[in-house]
Amino acid sequence: MSSKPPDPLALEELAVKKQELHVRRLEAEKASATSKLPWWRRADPLLLAVIAGVLTLLGNTVVAILNDVSSAKQEQKKATDDLKLEQAKARYNLVLQAMATNDATVAKRNIHFFIDAGLLEDSDCSIRDAIDKDQPVLPALSGIVPSMPAGTHSAPEIAILYNFPRDLDGRGQTIGILEYGGSIVQSDINQYFKSLNLPPPDVTSVAVDGAHYDSDGVEDGQVMLDVEVAGAIAPRARIRVYFLPQTAAGFTHALEQAQADGVTVISDGWGLPEGEYKDEARDAMNQALKAAGERGITVLAAVGDRGAAAGANGGGGVVFPASSPWVLAVGGTVLKAANGRIVSEVPWAEANALWGTQAGVSDKIPLPSWQSAIATSSGVKSGTGRRIPDVVASADPSGGIGIVVHGSVQVIGGTSASVPVWAGLIALINQGLGYRVGYFNPQLYQEIGPAKVLRPIVPAANVAPGTSGHSTVPGWTAATGWGSPNGTQLLEWFRAHPMPNRAAGSIDVGCKVKPPAAGATTR
Repeated sequence: MSSKPPDPLALEELAVKKQELHVRRLEAEKASATSKLPWWRRADPLLLAVIAGVLTLLGNTVVAILNDVSSAKQEQKKATDDLKLEQAKARYNLVLQAMATNDATVAKRNIHFFIDAGLLEDSDCSIRDAIDKDQPVLPALSGIVPSMPAGTHSAPEIAILYNFPRDLDGRGQTIGILEYGGSIVQSDINQYFKSLNLPPPDVTSVAVDGAHYDSDGVEDGQVMLDVEVAGAIAPRARIRVYFLPQTAAGFTHALEQAQADGVTVISDGWGLPEGEYKDEARDAMNQALKAAGERGITVLAAVGDRGAAAGANGGGGVVFPASSPWVLAVGGTVLKAANGRIVSEVPWAEANALWGTQAGVSDKIPLPSWQSAIATSSGVKSGTGRRIPDVVASADPSGGIGIVVHGSVQVIGGTSASVPVWAGLIALINQGLGYRVGYFNPQLYQEIGPAKVLRPIVPAANVAPGTSGHSTVPGWTAATGWGSPNGTQLLEWFRAHPMPNRAAGSIDVGCKVKPPAAGATTR
């Protein structure tokens, strides 16, 4: 039986379908394999090229930034190294300048000056300790002596005439000044100390019981006198000006605040006849003054300018607080000098007897025991009370001290000009000793005065009778007390006779900052 041959067309179609199935199988296999590849193998090549370009750009940017940072760090390091090199050169040059002397004391003083002025960095005190194993004493800032009208004086000249220590500048001290009016004029302070070639002192205003006074054009002169004179004599001392109401409470609170502020000497150029105070008010102020003295604070006050007769009994009494036994009462003189030396010095008394240094005997304050030696002196008016003044200094207005008030130079005198002179000296002495001399009235009358440590004053012919007679106590007169300062000689006396209150009134003038004791509180 014969079979029919296959249809060629059907065979061809079958072959095509078979081939189509093979292609589809290959495509399916390829798709299956492709789905298992990472995304970058499956991504479109053009997209991959774009991504690669972006990444390259970002990479180049990061590299550039890193290079810039590295370059900046290198430049900064170079600048720092250059600065350190220049600073090292500057320090080396300063040391060369300081040592360019055959005087070891001067060289040491120069080094201290550069450190204190911030020109020579010594935060850990290594330089200072290397040249100074004892308490460091900074070099004195020597103010220039500006030209003044004939017969008048500048504060630096006063310091020279009275032989104040020249290697001291008040560092570590705080001078408190009591004011009942006026204001601090900073522009005057800047102008004044620039004229002396001195830096302006650290001056702070402290309002007591809300009494903050503004410039009134009148009392500013008293404030500037106190600040500028004391600051010129002790230029590195801090100055705290206490503005207070003229009441017993205001006075007491001012002294309490001064103690809290670490004040070492207080200057008071004001006062009233003691008869104008009620007994209880005067007693309260005396208690405050006693507390200050016991804390190692020297309080100085002016005796007044109404002449010798103003202190007579029945005339309102001598001026208080100068008559307090806890105050060093400061009177005034007429000082004449030539070629840097004192030519003459006599009690200040105007020819009309209306103005001059006050002197007399208190009828409110009993005679302190330490004044017993002068109680029967022929130069003292009758009375059994406290005698003032204790000491004196230049006060004649016609030959007064030049200061700057409201931008112009003024010459001011009076016993209120004598007080900041003594206040500046006490600050220097405290610095030189390393402790506060504090209240030293007993030593003044029993030892310092009789030893003629100060400059005794010969009475003037025009001082009112009965107050200027020659004393039976050598070196003391009723008008001028124990005399005017001999600063260096007084400092040397204290060095040879340490004060008994030195421990309670000690101060730290060391180099390194000491942390507060455990449990201590700070203000």
